[in-house]
Amino acid sequence: MSARERILWIDTAAGASGDMILAALVDAGAPIGAVRKAVAALKLPGVRIASSRVMRCGVAAARVEVRVAGSHEDDHHVLGPKSHRPDHAHHGRTLRAIRGVIAGGRLPSPVRDRALVVFRRLFEAEARAHGAKPEAIHLHEAGAADAIADVVGCCAALHALAPDRIVVSPVTTGSGTVRCAHGVYPVPGPATSVLLAGCPLSGIEADGERLTPTGAAILTSIAHAWGGLPAMTLEAIGVGAGARDPAERPNVVRALLGAGPAEVRPAGADGNARPEIVVLELAVDDATPQLIAHAGERLREAGALDVHVTPVLMKKGRPGHLVTVLARPDAVEALSRIALTETTTLGLRIRREERIELAREERTVPTPYGPIRVKSGWLDGKRVHAWPEHEDCAAAARKHRVPLLAVQQAALGAASPGRRRTR
Repeated sequence: MSARERILWIDTAAGASGDMILAALVDAGAPIGAVRKAVAALKLPGVRIASSRVMRCGVAAARVEVRVAGSHEDDHHVLGPKSHRPDHAHHGRTLRAIRGVIAGGRLPSPVRDRALVVFRRLFEAEARAHGAKPEAIHLHEAGAADAIADVVGCCAALHALAPDRIVVSPVTTGSGTVRCAHGVYPVPGPATSVLLAGCPLSGIEADGERLTPTGAAILTSIAHAWGGLPAMTLEAIGVGAGARDPAERPNVVRALLGAGPAEVRPAGADGNARPEIVVLELAVDDATPQLIAHAGERLREAGALDVHVTPVLMKKGRPGHLVTVLARPDAVEALSRIALTETTTLGLRIRREERIELAREERTVPTPYGPIRVKSGWLDGKRVHAWPEHEDCAAAARKHRVPLLAVQQAALGAASPGRRRTR
């Protein structure tokens, strides 16, 4: 049979917020310990994770709250904006400040990178909504310590669940008005509306703000597709609750996790999958290595699939760098802006290409050094490549005080015997 993939479907018919998404992922099987460890790595003073079981309109659900010592522990995601919190200045946090908090924590790189993408999207949406540059924006509610912890917690939970594909249902936004730091805004708020461009909305009538900017930024950053429940063999169901318990419907986000057939992509004449990507290229001969490295980091944070830097010889014999960025078509505008503003180039080239991708599978195998994730590539029902996850191997090698290569070989050995698939 063909390769299968791990699918996560997120049901947002009742709306969504950072803490609701986090609770649903934890309830679906993400270890709360991994979430607590990631949040603790941020070193935010007085922040802790509390979990409990609650009922919402007769439905049992998980409740995961990020609590900040000395603050009101109300839930701004559903009830309105947070009260003044001692953990951030009156003017809120800037993108640079939040990047410092996240990048300064000892987080696994996939968790860190995904969290940075979420906040970058949120700042860009706020900037567009208010006619400013992202660097000039100060986040108030969404920049508070508990909102940062919500985002990082969600990213840590997704890293633990390791879905290959994430599908999000049409989203319920709510209606009416919401009071924020700058006044009373219609629902959905300005930044939320910007984030939802191109996303399907449910049209379900619901009073009040049901989708927060933080929730919208998370969903639009992680979704591979939008729609109803995909075909899958259901393995786990998570139900995450918001603070409010309205009578008309359960105030919950659901996360359904299962295994299904690998997504079929458009095929070329030879039958191989050929999804379209965009290649951005820019050449610079007057930039420092630090500037090039920073630009590459920014591009990856904004969703670049990969960034390559190649030494080249430019006109008049000057050494320079060719920066090549691979991206999905919907990320071109944001990546082009970053390339033009974060480097010294005066222009860039853009071209669309097809690429052939192997069907991919990730599974966890037992080894003498503990469980290790192994990624495999499949062609015509046969595995043609396999390699263990570096972070898992490195952590196991440090823990057991053995060479990294020993852990890698053990993982490959555990993954190889009798594992080949046939059509």
